Amino acid sequence: MHTGGDKDIDYFLDAIVKASKEAGMTEEEIRAKRHTFDHSTGSPRPDQIPIMKRLGMMDGMDVLLLWENHLPTDAAVVARNYGIEYTSWNQPRRSVTQGGVMSTTELDRPVPHKLFYSVYKAITRFDDRTNQVYGPGERSDRVTELKSLTRWGSYYVLRENSLGTLEAGKLADFVVLDRDYLTIPEDDIPNVKVLMTVVGGKTVHLMPALGQEIGMPPVGPITWETKPDGW
Repeated sequence: MHTGGDKDIDYFLDAIVKASKEAGMTEEEIRAKRHTFDHSTGSPRPDQIPIMKRLGMMDGMDVLLLWENHLPTDAAVVARNYGIEYTSWNQPRRSVTQGGVMSTTELDRPVPHKLFYSVYKAITRFDDRTNQVYGPGERSDRVTELKSLTRWGSYYVLRENSLGTLEAGKLADFVVLDRDYLTIPEDDIPNVKVLMTVVGGKTVHLMPALGQEIGMPPVGPITWETKPDGW
């Protein structure tokens, strides 16, 4: 479900509760449906989070909204139009996590090169253009952001038995980074680069520097005749 604000979520929650009651469903059966909504644009409000937890819902969060500055739902625009206090409802990952609700990180357009920049913005919630922190109480942390990209993301797409964590019996999907995301200085997170990508045990992307180190030829965009920007 695509949502445009907190009132939409009221309607959504009410519909789930009403329809489930009419169908005679137990709370366990409702949670098994794994209801969710995308983008988290000004939602959920704090009072909606306990209802989401009871219903077993998740929250897909569009982290671009924390640093872009053109859509009505972007944090900077929300601050201008409604007041800075409402920016804490944009991507409220800290409150959602503390409330026992899993969330994901989504990019709703092909900007993978902005992934770690977006993670950094979720951790700091600082907008460089306005020199303002939007919703400081909703600052996330590195481990929570990592879970939103991996373990929780796999649950979101109903594939937690094959994706999301590195363990026996699951697909060999992983990336190799050029620095330690968990220990580098916070301001260095946007500079993290992916050196290698493996999907289902097959290398689909390998940068020359790492390839030379491990004795493998480069793979992926770096080998294309016309290379994407930044390669």
